[in-house]
Amino acid sequence: MPSSSHHQLEVYALLWLTRECEGRIRDFLHSAGVPVSAIQRGMHLTVYYGRRPLPGLPLVRKPATITADVFETRFMVLAPGGENPRPELDPARRSVGIRLTKRNRAIAEIQKMRRSIYELETLRVVGTRKRTTAWTNCFGARHYQPHIKLMRPGSEIERDMRPLGESFRAAFNEISFGKYEVKVRRI
Repeated sequence: MPSSSHHQLEVYALLWLTRECEGRIRDFLHSAGVPVSAIQRGMHLTVYYGRRPLPGLPLVRKPATITADVFETRFMVLAPGGENPRPELDPARRSVGIRLTKRNRAIAEIQKMRRSIYELETLRVVGTRKRTTAWTNCFGARHYQPHIKLMRPGSEIERDMRPLGESFRAAFNEISFGKYEVKVRRI
């Protein structure tokens, strides 16, 4: 069973949007009425998250050339079950992002990156927890939904995010990731 000292670190695998792409999204959101202070900086997609050291994990920071089809994205409140509108989840007061649907052309590459990390989860690493799979997580949220946080609380967006999502999909054909990073953070 893992010792309590293992809880003092976090493992992240992140895909960062290109600066150009993030800038275009920032401009779009600002023109849609989102205050600049509520627009997320450092937009990225978390490929993997864990709270145990993984033997053999390569720490990397390298260029990536992955594009996601914006038609296959949906706005969501970043909370458990936030992909479905619920009265207690006010998007103006919560973080909001876009999730990539399973049909998105970027999913195959994201899953390949993800698999290269979660295959390092041994029973010694995870103990009695269920290991990560393509669509589940051993740590953090139970179900994996590839998403990018776009807005922090205070965005002033409407409760019905469908019109914003439709405008977003009309404004962008694709979004581009330019860097892939695997890192360990001590907490």
